[in-house]
Amino acid sequence: MFAVTNIRLLLALVVAASALAAPASADPETSTLNLSWPSLGLPRTINLNAANSNQDFTVPVPTGLNPVRVHGVIHAPVNLGPGFLEVSDPSGGFLGAVNLPPVAANQAVTPFTVDISAARVRAAAVGLSFTARQVDSTGQICGPMQQLQISDLDVDFTGTEPAPATAGTFFPPVLQRVVIYAPNDADASEQQAVLTLASALVREYAPQPLGIAVVNQPRGTTPPPTGLLTRAVVVERGPAGLNVANAGAPGAYLRLSGRGDELTAQTSLIVNDLQSLAQVDTARVYQAGIGPTPTGDTLTFDQLGMKGRAEVLRSGEMSVSTDRAALGAGRIQDAQVHLLADYTPVAKDDAGTVMVRANGIVVHTQALDQTGRLDATFDLPKQALTQQVSLDFALTYTPRQLCGPMIAPLTFQVDPRSTLTVKRGGSAPGGFSALPSEFSPKFYVALDGTSPNQLGYATRLITDIARQTKAQLLPQVVDVKAAAEASDAALIVANADTLKHTALNPPLNGAGSAVTVDLPTQLRADISKGLGSVQVFADTPRNRTVALVTTTDSWSLVDPLVDYLERPDINWAQLTGDVVAAGAAGTPVNVSIRSDANESGLAQSDGGHGLQIAGAIVLAVAAAIGGVFLWRRRSRN
Repeated sequence: MFAVTNIRLLLALVVAASALAAPASADPETSTLNLSWPSLGLPRTINLNAANSNQDFTVPVPTGLNPVRVHGVIHAPVNLGPGFLEVSDPSGGFLGAVNLPPVAANQAVTPFTVDISAARVRAAAVGLSFTARQVDSTGQICGPMQQLQISDLDVDFTGTEPAPATAGTFFPPVLQRVVIYAPNDADASEQQAVLTLASALVREYAPQPLGIAVVNQPRGTTPPPTGLLTRAVVVERGPAGLNVANAGAPGAYLRLSGRGDELTAQTSLIVNDLQSLAQVDTARVYQAGIGPTPTGDTLTFDQLGMKGRAEVLRSGEMSVSTDRAALGAGRIQDAQVHLLADYTPVAKDDAGTVMVRANGIVVHTQALDQTGRLDATFDLPKQALTQQVSLDFALTYTPRQLCGPMIAPLTFQVDPRSTLTVKRGGSAPGGFSALPSEFSPKFYVALDGTSPNQLGYATRLITDIARQTKAQLLPQVVDVKAAAEASDAALIVANADTLKHTALNPPLNGAGSAVTVDLPTQLRADISKGLGSVQVFADTPRNRTVALVTTTDSWSLVDPLVDYLERPDINWAQLTGDVVAAGAAGTPVNVSIRSDANESGLAQSDGGHGLQIAGAIVLAVAAAIGGVFLWRRRSRN
């Protein structure tokens, strides 16, 4: 929860929301809804790494529904004898059990179903604990590593989802899609409210993969009814407030209205995760509030949410990580970790070690001893300062007694008083890896108006970026000239003709079929029907990062790019380099032209290496426009 300053509510009437149909599986005859674990923000696969080890999960429950069954697939156990998988609730209440399959080629996986209807729903969620039980542990106490893998988990729910009746309950615990309706001629304040609402919702629902779409419609139009686990929101200027229209009815939708800055202010309850206070159908925010942001250059692991605990016999691993944007505003040049941890004291004749890696680079190693306390300080290499700053621990523990019933694992736990100290500074980074930290918290957004879909493009890209961070993103809509000349980061959606009137120098540029690639030796080509692209580059004269969505020809060239970036197997975090481009064939190609990683390589290279890159770009363009070559440059040494 975020604290809000000076938010006063005027409680009165109400308006509600709806959206497009969600991809949930429902049986209309039995009113059973089946949802996969990933759609609930839960992992696709869980691993139980020893007998009697367990993993606990909090499963969100859709409003008005009850969980009745959990389904999954048990993979053949590794070094586990006869036993069973036990499913219980957080208090230890038994829900069900499934016998572990024997290890056989014809039974590599075994589907299972457990009745969980007895589990109690608390705070719109149900807790489930999975434990691997072994009937006979003879000879397995110190044997090879044991593992039980469970995958393809999903849950059956029964019941009926009620229509929202208040602003506070309009966005339920489980939501798959939100459709935001904006006027065809949306002004800057309406565009900003749409973008702010979209980024706030994605952050609030993470790790659920909430889909958000923007639909243009004439002013005053009522949106169509929506399907299961969906909501519709109308953003339109008018008297300030949040109102659930048709409250409690199937066609309920949420209306956000206001003029100028007061329209964006109406999103403040959602931005600060305080909408539950509005327990009526109408509310009004008079002054927007901004939640606390990290301050100072030294933050504790507790503040950063970096928690980790592992039990180790022979060997084990664990990781702690934080979002780079959680380290506060400003670029990070260097970082130092003061790591504190407690562990089971290691007897003199036993052996234990810990190795810490950051982005694959070893930053600390140490033998564990009888003190049971780790206190170490080390620097993080620049390569480790990615959008997700992670410390990976490799632990070993070898007791003197090789095997026996009294053998117990070593417990290792990170102390939340550990700290991460950053040194701020540095030049503006380029490439997709520069975001979202360069957009946190404030950045400009500009649309040149040459396509009616530009607000949708901007919304989808911002939500893609927002999914990578827990920090607030606060877009501010301005015109293209202001965004191009500003000193703050910006997302600009404009065609090639508009860009000609700015000082921006993107890696990939051009007009019509004439395309220019900004290699050390500039490449120029004539590409029939042009190219659409999404680019992230350093705007060096203004020392900031710019994200650009543009086309040298038709805006339809951009559609496959935005679709590509929303694919679950792609997303923003998987991109490398600084450009994703597509031509008439609609084949997205991810390339490095002058991103940070590429620049360092080019600085040390001769002209031959530049020609090699030029050839690669030509091949990429050929793939994008002709469909003859399918070539994707996803990394560069």
